[in-house]
Order: sequence, then structure tokens, then C-alpha cells
Amino acid sequence: MDPFEEFEFKPLTDGLGFHKKKAATTPATKDETKAPAFSHNLLKDQGLELIEETSTDPLRPPLPRKKTSTQLPQTPGSLTEVGGDGSAAVDEILKTLQKNRRLDFDNSKQKISQTKTKEEFKKTTWSFSAALLDGMLVLASSLLCMIILLVVTRVDLIGNLSRPDAYGMIYLSTLSLFGGVAFIYLTLNRIFLGYTPGEWAFDQRIGRPEELNKASYSLKVMARSALVVTTGFIVFPVLSILFNKDLAGSITGAQLYKKA
Repeated sequence: MDPFEEFEFKPLTDGLGFHKKKAATTPATKDETKAPAFSHNLLKDQGLELIEETSTDPLRPPLPRKKTSTQLPQTPGSLTEVGGDGSAAVDEILKTLQKNRRLDFDNSKQKISQTKTKEEFKKTTWSFSAALLDGMLVLASSLLCMIILLVVTRVDLIGNLSRPDAYGMIYLSTLSLFGGVAFIYLTLNRIFLGYTPGEWAFDQRIGRPEELNKASYSLKVMARSALVVTTGFIVFPVLSILFNKDLAGSITGAQLYKKA
């Protein structure tokens, strides 16, 4: 007979985990169950509740709230209150701003048109300052053309001027070059612009601005330029100073004007 067959293992104490005993539940007393409710009601009675009770049901809609209206400051031409979404009030505000902007633009445009004065021109005579500036530009253009001519033809200008031929054609050719450049200078500037650079600098012009697009204006300008060039640039300016009148303009119809 085996001596270990009737041997039984038993724990020495109850704390080894072999025997788990359920803790006895003692019923709560009446004072313990009523204490939280009493304290909660006490906080509500004293006005110390800070958290609003909300519904725990997610499908339950929230309580309806009363719509509040916001009073806007009075603006000219619109609006009193904004309630709900306020879309109508926003539209009225935009319409009012657009209307005010249009009125401001019309007023500014009217002021500009009133303040803008129409340019007036009066008849004037020959100006030495304008003629001096134009003469310098004509002389520079003539020298440039002469340089180009000498480079192309390879002619000795100094030798020809010091030893001219019997008819003096070298002098006539030089004067013709200067006169041609002056004629082109005066004609083109006055036809396309109405004035030369010298006349523009001193507020002068040939004819009125409304005459610039007429065909007769170009003919008058060409006649005036030819008359001044053929008379040597001196005769008519001197006569204009003596008589205090633009004689070249009176003859050709291309009158010299000055801004008033």
C-alpha cells in the first residue's frame, strides 16, 4: 500500500488564494442614500449650481430658444433690426453702400468737369525765345545731314569752300541743305503736332486745336514754312516785331496763337 495515496494537500491558512470568500454586502442605511440628494438639493436651493443639466438622450432635440434681435444704429436710407439670419438686412446694407458710392463718384466727376476750364488761345506775334530754340535744333539737324552726306560722297568740304567754282554752287548747295532741313522741321512738327518744340516750350502753336485735322490746315502750314524759308528767316520776324502783328500768318492763314 502506497503511503501517499491517502495524503491530502490542504493550505495552512486562508490567505493563499485557494479559498476565496465573497465579501458580505451590507445594505446601505437610509442616511447614506439620502445624503447626496440632500446635498444636491441644498446646492440648488442656495443658487450655487454652475452646470446646466442636459439631456442624456442624443436623439432628443434641444429645447427651443427665443430668437433675440440686435438693434443696429440708424443709417440713412435703411435698416432697423437684424433678426434670425439677417440676410435681408445685409442686402439692404450692400445696396445702400453701392448707392452712396455711385453718388460720390457722380459728385466727384461733376466737380472735375466744373473745375476743368477750357483752354483759350489768343493771337500773338513772333517770339525770339521760341525762334532761338528752333534755330538751334535746325542747325544741329543740318550738321548731322551734312556729316552723313560727306561720309557717303567723300567730298573735301573745306577745300571746296576755300576754292569755290565760278558760280559759287558750293555755297548755294550748303544753303539749300539748311533750308530743306528747316522746311521739313517746321512743316512736319506743325502738321502732326500743331507746334514746333520751341513753340511748345513757350505755349505757342499754329492755328487752333480744332483746325489740326483739317486738310486746309496742312496747306496753310506748308505755305507759311515756304514763305519764311525763302525770305531768309529774318524778313517776316522783323516785320512782325515792327507792326506787332503776325504778318506770315495773315498772308498764309496759318496764324500764330498763344495759350491765354
